[in-house]
Amino acid sequence: MNGRKLFKKFKYIFVIINFILRLLPKFIRRFLFNISASIPFKIGVAIRYVLFKSLVKKCGYNVYIARWCVFKDIDELEVGDNVSFHEYFYLDGQGKITIGDDVSFAHSCSLISFEHSFTDKNIKIKYQPIILKPIYIESDVWFGCGVRVLGGSSIGERTVIAANSVTKGCLEKNAIYAGLPAREIKKI
Repeated sequence: MNGRKLFKKFKYIFVIINFILRLLPKFIRRFLFNISASIPFKIGVAIRYVLFKSLVKKCGYNVYIARWCVFKDIDELEVGDNVSFHEYFYLDGQGKITIGDDVSFAHSCSLISFEHSFTDKNIKIKYQPIILKPIYIESDVWFGCGVRVLGGSSIGERTVIAANSVTKGCLEKNAIYAGLPAREIKKI
């Protein structure tokens, strides 16, 4: 049985577990989510999903979180239905991230919603303030392995980002992007 059918079968159990989890303090749920990163098989996916759903602002149905994914500052994270995060995915949502439906991140992708400032010559760069830059990803987007999505990116629906590309700024819908920085190479 595939994941979508399994999710549909146990949908109401996930809702009940999520309700119970929200009674726990957030630091306990974060701790449990972080230690669940190594749990294999479908049981690990289910545990990560219910804990993740209890931590983020919005989380749709049938969200797949593989092992060894890292999620930081996810209080304002919004994730749609049928989203998949594959192995070694990294997300820092400090600047707010919104992900639409039917989005897939291949292994080793990163989403970072802020930048470091370096304008004050009297302060070492690593100690300067950060600049929050939201990321918006519309529905039906596929990210190849190793893609980096930088703060301030806005990605239109039905878009493919080729492996090892770096996105910044606005990427129009119905296109394939590749490169450093990612540029449109073909319309879909």
